[in-house]
Parts: sequence; structure tokens; C-alpha cells
Amino acid sequence: MDWSKAKTILIVAFIITNILLAYVVINEKPVDESTIKDEFVEDVVRLLKDKNISIATQIPKEVPYLNTMIVGYEKLSINELNKNFFNTTGNVNDDRDGFGTLENGNESVAVFNNKLIIYENKEEKEIYKDLNEEKTIQLAEEFIKKKGFDISDMKLNFIKEDKGTFYLEYSKVYNDIYVEKAYTNLQIDKRGIKRFERQWLKVRNLGETKIYINTAPKSVLALLGMEEVYGKTITDISLCYYFDPQKHDYLKEPGKARQGKAIPAWRIQFDDGYKVYIDEY
Repeated sequence: MDWSKAKTILIVAFIITNILLAYVVINEKPVDESTIKDEFVEDVVRLLKDKNISIATQIPKEVPYLNTMIVGYEKLSINELNKNFFNTTGNVNDDRDGFGTLENGNESVAVFNNKLIIYENKEEKEIYKDLNEEKTIQLAEEFIKKKGFDISDMKLNFIKEDKGTFYLEYSKVYNDIYVEKAYTNLQIDKRGIKRFERQWLKVRNLGETKIYINTAPKSVLALLGMEEVYGKTITDISLCYYFDPQKHDYLKEPGKARQGKAIPAWRIQFDDGYKVYIDEY
């Protein structure tokens, strides 16, 4: 054996390997990602179909990442809610640390953990004879603005009508990217706004560090083990910021979380409004 030649080959191989490793480290992503190739995506679609999961949208073919983000919950006291909803004329029935309820005739507002707001209206008089999606969306957004909430960071992601009641779900967006789990949901019928629920997130800080996760084709394979989505149709697959207090090990009581790190995840929405978040790395 020509050890001199073999030594030269090994040295060249090590140099090439180091160059490739340096490229991966610097760019924080793989050189060639096989899971975004057409053949892999076709296999994913076939496997999902075997579980009766249909796809009515495009599966993103990109090496996904988002910058680090710190988020905190929108916080409103019962007195602030009284001002926004009832012009301070509501009767405060309960006002403890983080919890509160108030009433004003047939209307009521409750706040839980200083972050979940629930409004209900038990008025029975019908106000609107003809309701359609367009009119319902108009009523919803007028109500949201009137109660002192900004709609510029909101996106309507689901609406349906069932037995005369319209159900609307709004999600938070930051630069057109969903920030989950934040929601503003409404129920509207001929009597007007019947129910309003809101738990919202505010962006505290956006860092420069990039966090990469698995590609969408690879991530959606996790659905194969979720029986609750069998028979559903996927209508949207989007990269999102995802904050789940239960995943923060330092939090013994997730319900009391005030802020934390939102990480990149794939947000998968189905035709019935059901959503799944996959944040595998």
C-alpha cells in the first residue's frame, strides 16, 4: 500500500468534511435536505391518505426557521374591562388577584388569571333579521374595536354557521406569521354578539438568533399517530411562533405564566377549525 498517497487522501477527506461541517454550523441548516424533495412529499401525501387525512393546501418545501421571540400575555384588570365594556357602569361582583366578574343588565364579563376574558350577552331580543358571513365579520370587528382592542394584529382563520349562530376565530399575527396560542373567538346570531372570548399575546422582544426545526413534510408525519385527526382535511400548514407554558419546565403552575419564549412550530389547521402544533427539532 502507498501510505503516502493514502495519507494524502485522508487529509483531503478531513478537509472536505471540516468545510461541510463549518457550512452547516455557520448556516445552521443542512446542506441537502431530502425531506423537501418531491419524492418525499409524495410519500407523505400517500401515507396521510392511508389514514384518511386529506390535504387541500400546499405542503411548504423550505428549510424552516424563525428568530427567537419573547411573548407575554395581554393583561387587563376588572376595572379596565368595566371601562372598556360598560363605560364603568357595570357592577363588580368579584375582584380578586387575577380574577374578577362584573355585570351590566343582561351582559357580563369575567377575567381569569388576568389573561382570559369571557363576555356573555343573554339578551333575547332579535336585532338583525338577515345575517351572512360578511355582515357577521363586520359586527365582530366593530365590537372588538369598540371594546378597546387593536385589530391590526388579528387574522380571521375560521368561520362557520350552525343553526343560525356564526362562530368566528381570530388568531394573532406578527409580520404575517401566526403567534400561538392566542385567540379571540366570537359567537354571533340575530341577537348580536352573544359570546366573546380572548386570550392574547404581546411580543416583548424579537432576537437575532435563528432557530431551525424539522421541515413541514417531515413534521406532518406526526399526524399519522393522532387518531383525532383521521378523516379530516388539512386546509393550512403555516410556520408559526408557538408559546406553550406547559413546556416550560421551570413553571410549576402553567396557568400563572406571564411571559416566556415562543419557539418555531408548524401550525396545521383542518377544515373544521381544529389545529395541531408540531415543534419537533
